[in-house]
Amino acid sequence: MDDLFEAARAAQANAHAPYSGFRVGAAVRAASGRTHAGANVENASYPEGICAETAALAAMVAAGERAVVEVLVLADGPDPVTPCGGCRQRLAEFARPEVPVHLASPRGVRRTVALGDLLPWSFRLAPGGESVPGSSSGTASAVVRRRAPHAAPRIGLILGSGLAAIADGLEDAVSIPYRDLPGFPEPSVEGHGGRLVLGALEGVPLACLQGRVHLYEGGPAAATAILPRTLMALGCETLILTNAAGSLRPEIGAGRIALIEDHINLTGRNPLVGANDEAIGPRFPDMSEVYDRTLRERALAVAGRTGLDLARGVYLATLGPCFETPAEIRAFRALGADLVGMSTVPEAIAARHCGLRVLGFSIVTNLAAGIAAGPLSHEQTLEVAARAALDLERFLRALVPEIAR
Repeated sequence: MDDLFEAARAAQANAHAPYSGFRVGAAVRAASGRTHAGANVENASYPEGICAETAALAAMVAAGERAVVEVLVLADGPDPVTPCGGCRQRLAEFARPEVPVHLASPRGVRRTVALGDLLPWSFRLAPGGESVPGSSSGTASAVVRRRAPHAAPRIGLILGSGLAAIADGLEDAVSIPYRDLPGFPEPSVEGHGGRLVLGALEGVPLACLQGRVHLYEGGPAAATAILPRTLMALGCETLILTNAAGSLRPEIGAGRIALIEDHINLTGRNPLVGANDEAIGPRFPDMSEVYDRTLRERALAVAGRTGLDLARGVYLATLGPCFETPAEIRAFRALGADLVGMSTVPEAIAARHCGLRVLGFSIVTNLAAGIAAGPLSHEQTLEVAARAALDLERFLRALVPEIAR
Protein backbone atom coordinates (compact mmCIF):
# COMPACT_ATOMS: atom_id res chain seq x y z
CA MET A 1 0.00 0.00 0.00
CA ASP A 2 3.08 2.27 -0.09
CA ASP A 3 2.06 3.70 -3.45
CA LEU A 4 -1.37 4.61 -2.09
CA PHE A 5 0.19 6.31 0.92
CA GLU A 6 2.61 8.34 -1.21
CA ALA A 7 -0.15 9.36 -3.63
CA ALA A 8 -2.39 10.46 -0.76
CA ARG A 9 0.46 12.37 0.89
CA ALA A 10 1.27 14.19 -2.35
CA ALA A 11 -2.39 15.12 -2.78
CA GLN A 12 -2.67 16.26 0.85
CA ALA A 13 0.21 18.68 0.29
CA ASN A 14 -1.99 20.45 -2.29
CA ALA A 15 -5.16 20.46 -0.20
CA HIS A 16 -7.01 23.78 0.00
CA ALA A 17 -8.44 24.16 3.50
CA PRO A 18 -8.31 27.86 4.46
CA TYR A 19 -11.42 27.64 6.65
CA SER A 20 -10.98 24.44 8.64
CA GLY A 21 -7.20 24.18 8.40
CA PHE A 22 -7.71 20.41 8.20
CA ARG A 23 -5.99 19.01 5.14
CA VAL A 24 -6.90 15.54 3.86
CA GLY A 25 -5.51 13.41 1.05
CA ALA A 26 -7.08 10.25 -0.33
CA ALA A 27 -6.03 7.64 -2.85
CA VAL A 28 -7.98 4.81 -4.45
CA ARG A 29 -6.70 1.82 -6.36
CA ALA A 30 -8.81 0.94 -9.37
CA ALA A 31 -9.40 -2.61 -10.59
CA SER A 32 -6.77 -1.99 -13.28
CA GLY A 33 -4.16 -1.43 -10.56
CA ARG A 34 -3.85 2.29 -11.32
CA THR A 35 -3.86 4.76 -8.43
CA HIS A 36 -5.95 7.94 -8.37
CA ALA A 37 -5.63 10.61 -5.68
CA GLY A 38 -7.39 13.75 -4.52
CA ALA A 39 -7.46 16.35 -1.76
CA ASN A 40 -10.16 18.30 0.04
CA VAL A 41 -11.05 21.68 -1.42
CA GLU A 42 -12.77 24.44 0.57
CA ASN A 43 -14.04 27.78 -0.68
CA ALA A 44 -16.69 30.33 0.23
CA SER A 45 -19.33 27.58 0.21
CA TYR A 46 -17.61 25.94 3.23
CA PRO A 47 -18.56 23.51 4.69
CA GLU A 48 -20.01 22.40 1.35
CA GLY A 49 -16.58 21.84 -0.15
CA ILE A 50 -15.19 18.74 -1.89
CA CYS A 51 -13.86 15.89 0.24
CA ALA A 52 -10.58 14.20 -0.61
CA GLU A 53 -12.29 10.84 -1.26
CA THR A 54 -14.73 12.51 -3.66
CA ALA A 55 -11.86 14.16 -5.51
CA ALA A 56 -10.02 10.82 -5.82
CA LEU A 57 -13.15 9.11 -7.15
CA ALA A 58 -13.66 11.94 -9.64
CA ALA A 59 -10.11 11.49 -10.91
CA MET A 60 -10.72 7.75 -11.30
CA VAL A 61 -13.99 8.23 -13.17
CA ALA A 62 -12.41 10.88 -15.42
CA ALA A 63 -9.78 8.27 -16.32
CA GLY A 64 -12.54 5.91 -17.46
CA GLU A 65 -12.51 3.49 -14.53
CA ARG A 66 -15.44 2.39 -12.37
CA ALA A 67 -14.22 -0.12 -9.76
CA VAL A 68 -12.25 0.50 -6.54
CA VAL A 69 -10.32 -2.34 -4.86
CA GLU A 70 -8.42 -0.40 -2.14
CA VAL A 71 -8.70 2.97 -0.39
CA LEU A 72 -6.35 5.06 1.76
CA VAL A 73 -7.31 8.24 3.65
CA LEU A 74 -4.58 10.45 5.13
CA ALA A 75 -5.14 13.29 7.59
CA ASP A 76 -3.03 15.21 10.10
CA GLY A 77 -3.14 14.34 13.77
CA PRO A 78 -2.42 11.27 15.90
CA ASP A 79 -5.79 9.60 15.45
CA PRO A 80 -7.02 7.94 12.23
CA VAL A 81 -9.84 9.74 10.42
CA THR A 82 -12.56 7.83 8.59
CA PRO A 83 -14.36 8.97 5.44
CA CYS A 84 -17.44 11.05 6.21
CA GLY A 85 -20.89 9.54 5.71
CA GLY A 86 -21.31 11.03 2.25
CA CYS A 87 -17.95 9.73 1.05
CA ARG A 88 -18.71 6.27 2.43
CA GLN A 89 -21.82 6.15 0.29
CA ARG A 90 -19.90 7.42 -2.74
CA LEU A 91 -17.24 4.77 -2.23
CA ALA A 92 -19.95 2.10 -1.90
CA GLU A 93 -21.07 2.78 -5.47
CA PHE A 94 -17.64 1.84 -6.77
CA ALA A 95 -16.34 -0.62 -4.14
CA ARG A 96 -17.56 -3.85 -2.60
CA PRO A 97 -18.08 -4.06 1.20
CA GLU A 98 -14.92 -6.14 1.71
CA VAL A 99 -12.64 -3.52 0.09
CA PRO A 100 -9.99 -2.44 2.64
CA VAL A 101 -9.93 1.19 3.76
CA HIS A 102 -6.57 2.22 5.26
CA LEU A 103 -6.77 5.06 7.79
CA ALA A 104 -3.46 6.91 7.94
CA SER A 105 -1.64 9.76 9.63
CA PRO A 106 1.58 11.34 8.30
CA ARG A 107 3.49 8.65 10.23
CA GLY A 108 1.84 5.81 8.34
CA VAL A 109 -1.24 3.59 8.30
CA ARG A 110 -2.87 3.43 11.73
CA ARG A 111 -5.71 1.02 11.07
CA THR A 112 -7.33 -0.93 8.23
CA VAL A 113 -11.05 -1.66 8.13
CA ALA A 114 -13.46 -3.04 5.55
CA LEU A 115 -15.68 -0.52 3.78
CA GLY A 116 -18.72 -2.53 4.86
CA ASP A 117 -17.82 -2.04 8.52
CA LEU A 118 -17.88 1.74 8.02
CA LEU A 119 -21.33 1.81 6.47
CA PRO A 120 -24.49 1.90 8.57
CA TRP A 121 -26.46 1.11 5.40
CA SER A 122 -24.90 1.08 1.96
CA PHE A 123 -26.42 1.62 -1.46
CA ARG A 124 -25.03 0.37 -4.75
CA LEU A 125 -26.07 0.87 -8.34
CA ALA A 126 -27.80 -2.14 -9.83
CA PRO A 127 -26.92 -3.10 -13.43
CA GLY A 128 -29.86 -1.05 -14.69
CA GLY A 129 -28.65 2.05 -12.90
CA GLU A 130 -31.21 2.20 -10.11
CA SER A 131 -30.12 2.43 -6.49
CA VAL A 132 -30.60 -0.70 -4.41
CA PRO A 133 -29.99 -1.10 -0.69
CA GLY A 134 -27.05 -3.18 0.47
CA SER A 135 -26.81 -5.30 3.56
CA SER A 136 -23.82 -3.87 5.39
CA SER A 137 -25.53 -3.20 8.69
CA GLY A 138 -23.06 -3.55 11.52
CA THR A 139 -20.40 -6.22 11.73
CA ALA A 140 -20.68 -9.71 10.30
CA SER A 141 -21.03 -11.24 13.76
CA ALA A 142 -23.85 -8.82 14.57
CA VAL A 143 -25.70 -9.87 11.42
CA VAL A 144 -25.28 -13.53 12.37
CA ARG A 145 -26.65 -12.92 15.86
CA ARG A 146 -29.71 -11.21 14.40
CA ARG A 147 -30.34 -13.99 11.87
CA ALA A 148 -29.57 -16.87 14.24
CA PRO A 149 -30.02 -15.51 17.80
CA HIS A 150 -29.85 -18.95 19.42
CA ALA A 151 -26.70 -20.11 17.63
CA ALA A 152 -23.70 -20.64 19.91
CA PRO A 153 -21.03 -22.36 17.78
CA ARG A 154 -18.02 -23.78 19.56
CA ILE A 155 -16.21 -25.03 16.46
CA GLY A 156 -15.74 -23.37 13.08
CA LEU A 157 -15.25 -25.30 9.85
CA ILE A 158 -14.03 -23.86 6.53
CA LEU A 159 -14.77 -26.10 3.55
CA GLY A 160 -12.44 -26.24 0.57
CA SER A 161 -12.97 -27.02 -3.12
CA GLY A 162 -15.63 -29.65 -3.76
CA LEU A 163 -16.44 -30.11 -0.07
CA ALA A 164 -19.48 -27.83 0.19
CA ALA A 165 -21.92 -30.75 0.60
CA ILE A 166 -20.69 -31.33 4.16
CA ALA A 167 -22.58 -28.20 5.25
CA ASP A 168 -25.81 -29.73 3.98
CA GLY A 169 -25.58 -32.41 6.67
CA LEU A 170 -25.85 -30.00 9.61
CA GLU A 171 -28.88 -30.31 11.87
CA ASP A 172 -31.28 -27.35 12.45
CA ALA A 173 -29.27 -25.33 9.96
CA VAL A 174 -29.53 -21.57 9.39
CA SER A 175 -27.86 -20.36 6.18
CA ILE A 176 -26.58 -16.81 5.56
CA PRO A 177 -25.03 -15.82 2.19
CA TYR A 178 -21.63 -14.14 2.38
CA ARG A 179 -23.08 -11.17 0.50
CA ASP A 180 -25.23 -10.43 3.57
CA LEU A 181 -22.21 -10.38 5.91
CA PRO A 182 -20.32 -7.04 5.98
CA GLY A 183 -16.74 -7.39 4.84
CA PHE A 184 -17.06 -11.03 3.76
CA PRO A 185 -15.40 -11.60 0.37
CA GLU A 186 -17.56 -13.58 -2.04
CA PRO A 187 -15.83 -16.53 -3.76
CA SER A 188 -15.75 -16.48 -7.55
CA VAL A 189 -14.41 -20.02 -8.03
CA GLU A 190 -16.53 -23.06 -8.85
CA GLY A 191 -16.92 -25.38 -5.89
CA HIS A 192 -17.11 -22.58 -3.30
CA GLY A 193 -20.72 -21.82 -2.37
CA GLY A 194 -20.22 -18.62 -0.43
CA ARG A 195 -22.49 -19.01 2.62
CA LEU A 196 -22.25 -19.39 6.37
CA VAL A 197 -24.25 -22.32 7.73
CA LEU A 198 -24.94 -22.56 11.46
CA GLY A 199 -26.18 -25.83 12.86
CA ALA A 200 -25.10 -28.92 14.75
CA LEU A 201 -22.95 -31.92 13.85
CA GLU A 202 -23.57 -34.89 16.14
CA GLY A 203 -25.09 -32.46 18.63
CA VAL A 204 -22.12 -30.07 18.65
CA PRO A 205 -22.91 -26.43 17.65
CA LEU A 206 -20.95 -25.62 14.52
CA ALA A 207 -20.37 -22.64 12.23
CA CYS A 208 -19.58 -23.90 8.75
CA LEU A 209 -18.14 -21.58 6.11
CA GLN A 210 -19.14 -23.08 2.79
CA GLY A 211 -16.43 -21.85 0.48
CA ARG A 212 -13.53 -19.43 0.74
CA VAL A 213 -11.91 -16.68 -1.29
CA HIS A 214 -8.42 -17.31 -2.67
CA LEU A 215 -5.60 -14.81 -3.00
CA TYR A 216 -5.43 -15.44 -6.74
CA GLU A 217 -8.93 -13.98 -7.10
CA GLY A 218 -7.31 -10.56 -6.73
CA GLY A 219 -8.45 -9.32 -3.32
CA PRO A 220 -6.13 -8.24 -0.52
CA ALA A 221 -4.76 -10.88 1.83
CA ALA A 222 -6.34 -9.02 4.77
CA ALA A 223 -9.78 -9.95 3.43
CA THR A 224 -9.17 -13.61 4.30
CA ALA A 225 -8.81 -12.72 7.99
CA ILE A 226 -12.46 -11.75 8.43
CA LEU A 227 -13.59 -15.40 8.28
CA PRO A 228 -11.70 -16.69 11.34
CA ARG A 229 -12.17 -13.40 13.19
CA THR A 230 -15.93 -13.60 12.75
CA LEU A 231 -15.90 -17.20 14.03
CA MET A 232 -13.95 -16.02 17.07
CA ALA A 233 -16.45 -13.22 17.67
CA LEU A 234 -19.30 -15.77 17.55
CA GLY A 235 -17.71 -17.79 20.34
CA CYS A 236 -15.76 -20.46 18.45
CA GLU A 237 -12.66 -21.80 20.16
CA THR A 238 -11.43 -24.14 17.42
CA LEU A 239 -11.18 -23.80 13.64
CA ILE A 240 -11.03 -26.84 11.37
CA LEU A 241 -9.60 -26.00 7.95
CA THR A 242 -10.09 -28.23 4.92
CA ASN A 243 -8.80 -27.98 1.37
CA ALA A 244 -8.17 -29.88 -1.82
CA ALA A 245 -4.47 -30.45 -2.41
CA GLY A 246 -1.96 -32.13 -4.66
CA SER A 247 0.38 -34.76 -3.25
CA LEU A 248 4.16 -34.64 -3.55
CA ARG A 249 4.46 -38.22 -2.31
CA PRO A 250 3.32 -41.06 -4.58
CA GLU A 251 2.27 -43.15 -1.56
CA ILE A 252 -0.36 -40.49 -0.70
CA GLY A 253 -2.63 -40.89 -3.70
CA ALA A 254 -5.88 -39.31 -4.87
CA GLY A 255 -8.80 -39.71 -2.49
CA ARG A 256 -6.68 -39.88 0.69
CA ILE A 257 -7.30 -37.53 3.62
CA ALA A 258 -4.16 -36.00 5.11
CA LEU A 259 -3.66 -34.31 8.47
CA ILE A 260 -1.76 -31.03 8.13
CA GLU A 261 1.14 -31.00 10.60
CA ASP A 262 2.68 -27.68 9.55
CA HIS A 263 2.74 -25.34 6.58
CA ILE A 264 5.09 -23.39 4.32
CA ASN A 265 3.82 -20.03 3.07
CA LEU A 266 5.04 -19.36 -0.48
CA THR A 267 2.10 -17.14 -1.47
CA GLY A 268 4.13 -14.00 -0.90
CA ARG A 269 1.17 -12.62 1.08
CA ASN A 270 0.22 -12.40 4.74
CA PRO A 271 -3.20 -11.37 6.11
CA LEU A 272 -1.59 -9.52 9.04
CA VAL A 273 0.28 -6.97 6.89
CA GLY A 274 -0.83 -3.45 7.77
CA ALA A 275 -1.90 -1.82 11.01
CA ASN A 276 -2.39 -4.25 13.91
CA ASP A 277 -5.32 -4.17 16.31
CA GLU A 278 -4.03 -5.35 19.70
CA ALA A 279 -7.61 -6.13 20.70
CA ILE A 280 -7.54 -8.94 18.11
CA GLY A 281 -4.01 -10.25 18.53
CA PRO A 282 -0.34 -9.33 18.98
CA ARG A 283 1.76 -7.52 16.39
CA PHE A 284 4.18 -10.47 16.17
CA PRO A 285 2.22 -13.71 16.76
CA ASP A 286 4.07 -16.94 17.44
CA MET A 287 3.75 -19.54 14.67
CA SER A 288 5.85 -22.35 16.16
CA GLU A 289 2.74 -24.53 16.50
CA VAL A 290 0.07 -23.33 14.07
CA TYR A 291 -1.77 -26.67 14.03
CA ASP A 292 -2.60 -27.63 17.61
CA ARG A 293 -0.66 -30.70 18.77
CA THR A 294 -3.40 -31.98 21.10
CA LEU A 295 -6.03 -31.71 18.37
CA ARG A 296 -3.77 -33.55 15.94
CA GLU A 297 -3.30 -36.37 18.45
CA ARG A 298 -7.06 -36.64 18.89
CA ALA A 299 -7.55 -36.72 15.13
CA LEU A 300 -5.07 -39.57 14.75
CA ALA A 301 -6.72 -41.49 17.59
CA VAL A 302 -10.20 -41.09 16.05
CA ALA A 303 -8.86 -42.13 12.65
CA GLY A 304 -7.44 -45.28 14.20
CA ARG A 305 -10.73 -46.16 15.88
CA THR A 306 -12.79 -45.53 12.75
CA GLY A 307 -10.45 -47.32 10.36
CA LEU A 308 -9.55 -44.20 8.37
CA ASP A 309 -6.13 -44.40 6.74
CA LEU A 310 -5.15 -40.84 7.68
CA ALA A 311 -1.98 -39.56 6.04
CA ARG A 312 0.16 -36.78 7.52
CA GLY A 313 2.28 -34.07 6.01
CA VAL A 314 3.42 -30.47 5.58
CA TYR A 315 1.18 -28.29 3.40
CA LEU A 316 2.81 -25.73 1.09
CA ALA A 317 0.68 -22.85 -0.20
CA THR A 318 1.34 -21.08 -3.50
CA LEU A 319 -0.40 -17.98 -4.85
CA GLY A 320 -1.89 -19.73 -7.89
CA PRO A 321 -4.01 -19.87 -9.94
CA CYS A 322 -1.86 -21.98 -12.26
CA PHE A 323 -0.82 -25.45 -11.17
CA GLU A 324 2.83 -25.91 -10.30
CA THR A 325 5.58 -26.92 -12.73
CA PRO A 326 7.50 -30.19 -12.26
CA ALA A 327 10.60 -28.17 -11.37
CA GLU A 328 8.68 -26.29 -8.68
CA ILE A 329 7.39 -29.56 -7.26
CA ARG A 330 10.95 -30.90 -7.02
CA ALA A 331 11.94 -27.69 -5.21
CA PHE A 332 8.98 -27.97 -2.84
CA ARG A 333 9.92 -31.54 -1.96
CA ALA A 334 13.43 -30.36 -1.16
CA LEU A 335 11.89 -27.77 1.18
CA GLY A 336 10.09 -30.51 3.08
CA ALA A 337 6.57 -30.19 1.65
CA ASP A 338 4.26 -33.18 1.25
CA LEU A 339 1.12 -31.41 0.00
CA VAL A 340 0.58 -28.36 -2.19
CA GLY A 341 -2.39 -26.07 -2.68
CA MET A 342 -3.56 -22.46 -3.02
CA SER A 343 -5.43 -21.75 0.23
CA THR A 344 -5.64 -22.44 3.99
CA VAL A 345 -2.41 -20.76 5.11
CA PRO A 346 -3.78 -17.17 5.27
CA GLU A 347 -6.76 -18.38 7.32
CA ALA A 348 -4.52 -20.43 9.61
CA ILE A 349 -2.30 -17.41 10.26
CA ALA A 350 -5.28 -15.15 10.99
CA ALA A 351 -6.86 -17.81 13.23
CA ARG A 352 -3.74 -18.22 15.36
CA HIS A 353 -3.38 -14.43 15.53
CA CYS A 354 -6.83 -14.08 17.12
CA GLY A 355 -6.39 -17.06 19.45
CA LEU A 356 -8.26 -19.88 17.74
CA ARG A 357 -6.91 -23.43 17.97
CA VAL A 358 -6.37 -24.78 14.45
CA LEU A 359 -6.71 -28.22 12.92
CA GLY A 360 -6.24 -28.79 9.19
CA PHE A 361 -7.01 -31.52 6.66
CA SER A 362 -6.26 -31.89 2.96
CA ILE A 363 -8.24 -34.00 0.54
CA VAL A 364 -5.64 -35.29 -1.91
CA THR A 365 -7.16 -34.89 -5.37
CA ASN A 366 -4.13 -35.65 -7.52
CA LEU A 367 -0.43 -36.33 -7.63
CA ALA A 368 1.48 -33.12 -8.35
CA ALA A 369 3.02 -32.13 -11.68
CA GLY A 370 5.92 -34.34 -12.70
CA ILE A 371 4.55 -37.18 -10.55
CA ALA A 372 1.10 -37.42 -12.10
CA ALA A 373 0.70 -39.35 -15.35
CA GLY A 374 -1.19 -36.59 -17.18
CA PRO A 375 -2.19 -32.91 -17.07
CA LEU A 376 -3.96 -31.39 -14.04
CA SER A 377 -7.34 -29.65 -14.02
CA HIS A 378 -9.76 -27.98 -11.60
CA GLU A 379 -12.51 -30.32 -12.81
CA GLN A 380 -10.46 -33.27 -11.57
CA THR A 381 -10.02 -31.50 -8.22
CA LEU A 382 -13.77 -31.02 -7.79
CA GLU A 383 -14.63 -34.57 -8.87
CA VAL A 384 -12.20 -36.32 -6.52
CA ALA A 385 -12.94 -33.96 -3.62
CA ALA A 386 -16.68 -34.58 -3.94
CA ARG A 387 -16.13 -38.35 -3.70
CA ALA A 388 -13.78 -38.05 -0.73
CA ALA A 389 -16.16 -35.62 1.02
CA LEU A 390 -18.26 -38.57 2.21
CA ASP A 391 -15.24 -40.07 4.00
CA LEU A 392 -14.35 -36.68 5.47
CA GLU A 393 -17.90 -36.13 6.74
CA ARG A 394 -17.95 -39.54 8.45
CA PHE A 395 -14.60 -38.78 10.03
CA LEU A 396 -15.72 -35.33 11.21
CA ARG A 397 -18.88 -36.80 12.76
CA ALA A 398 -16.63 -38.94 14.95
CA LEU A 399 -14.00 -36.25 15.55
CA VAL A 400 -16.07 -33.15 16.36
CA PRO A 401 -17.60 -34.55 19.60
CA GLU A 402 -14.07 -35.51 20.72
CA ILE A 403 -12.85 -31.96 20.13
CA ALA A 404 -15.89 -30.51 21.89
CA ARG A 405 -15.08 -32.54 25.02
